[in-house]
Amino acid sequence: MRTTFKSFCIRILILLLFSCKESSSVGLPNLENKKGLLNRSLLYQNQIREYILYIPQSYNEDTPLPVMLNFHGFGGTAQRHLRSADMRVLSESKGFILIYPQGTLLGNYAHWNPSLIGEGNKSSTDDLGFIDKLLTTLPEEINIDSSRIYACGYSNGGFFSYGLACNLYSQIAAIGSVAGTMMSDTYENCQATMPKPMINIHGVNDPIVPYEGAPGLVPINDVLNFWSELNFAENVGINFFEGVENYVYKDSTETPFVSHYKILNGTHTWDYNSLLSNNINTNELIWEFVSKFDINGFIE
Repeated sequence: MRTTFKSFCIRILILLLFSCKESSSVGLPNLENKKGLLNRSLLYQNQIREYILYIPQSYNEDTPLPVMLNFHGFGGTAQRHLRSADMRVLSESKGFILIYPQGTLLGNYAHWNPSLIGEGNKSSTDDLGFIDKLLTTLPEEINIDSSRIYACGYSNGGFFSYGLACNLYSQIAAIGSVAGTMMSDTYENCQATMPKPMINIHGVNDPIVPYEGAPGLVPINDVLNFWSELNFAENVGINFFEGVENYVYKDSTETPFVSHYKILNGTHTWDYNSLLSNNINTNELIWEFVSKFDINGFIE
């Protein structure tokens, strides 16, 4: 797995030339009466872990709000990902807490470790534990709806979203992945024992995370089969749009537990801003899908 991940990193470095040199200043504001964008941190395993928190203006401490975690790709930062995958407008209009966590360095590049710590793992960083602590401590400062915690991510951040669904399955209600897939380790050792809704957006011509898979990277069709089986979603419908095929996997009650947007000429990007005829974008697609569910399943 270590060798596989290194080759994945090299592919990214060559094609993206994407380094991680910026850092955010971290404050520890009292969240009482605080709204808008806040730089935050917590101490986990003797290391300061950073994240950006966005609290919508509609927030009222008497009303719990859902949470959306949004993870940057390999070599990225929370700040840059906020700019390219900015969900603040949705946070305001739909009413949810938004969090952009920051990965730690692997060499000179920030990353996410989607696997449990173990021999042969690509990283010794316990990112799953970091997010677990974040979700455990956040309710001490802000009123969140713990039944509606969602995770999405880009590229390596998408890998991590799958890792969260597999390992923090009692906390994460639904996930989204853009230009990401499952690492073989996640695929082979997923611990999820309950349905977990998933939306996947992936370009057929992605040169970094190939649609057909690569050593250590699971093909998208296998990912779809995995999550449709976990969600007992065997009924498949296909919607066709210009340049896009949308595969929807439903269970026996016609609940769409898995949705896949196959971008026919798509490459390695988050920003698909007019996927459908009504110009719905990536951010909206993900929120529209995941927000239909809580930790117990489809919200009636």
